[in-house]
Amino acid sequence: MEFRRTDLIAVVELVRGVAEVADPGEHGDGVEVVVEAPRRGWLGRVLDDGLPEQARIAVTKFGGAVRYPFHVQLVTDQGGRAADRLPRLPGWTVSNSGGRHSGGWAFLMQKGEGDRFDWAALVGGALAGLSALRPDAVDAGWRAGVDRGSGVVNPSAD
Repeated sequence: MEFRRTDLIAVVELVRGVAEVADPGEHGDGVEVVVEAPRRGWLGRVLDDGLPEQARIAVTKFGGAVRYPFHVQLVTDQGGRAADRLPRLPGWTVSNSGGRHSGGWAFLMQKGEGDRFDWAALVGGALAGLSALRPDAVDAGWRAGVDRGSGVVNPSAD
């Protein structure tokens, strides 16, 4: 689905829907809601890897469990170095895996307790991280989709 970065309601409802059904995913390892920034122009795609940056929000865990902490993997050609550019938000932590080289990954993790989840804060934090990596992205043309276990999702194909 396509949405405007300033209007997160549809994405929040998508995350809430996945959580409410406690979807375990195709392989039982959980489900991610993937948010994709608009593609860069042709010159931007030539200068980077040509793939859109993504925030992969892990909504459910093994067996469909829904619990804190929620992690958001940021998929970008910056690799683990992207963690240095992520915002420091209250209730969140920033991490990298595999080091700060281009083969690593950057993560945001939303901390919390109990079973009252703040879906709007989860989506907002994921978008804040992705926006920090793509400050040039326009408000329109953002996409979101559900990945039930293939490991690859293309919200643009929805």
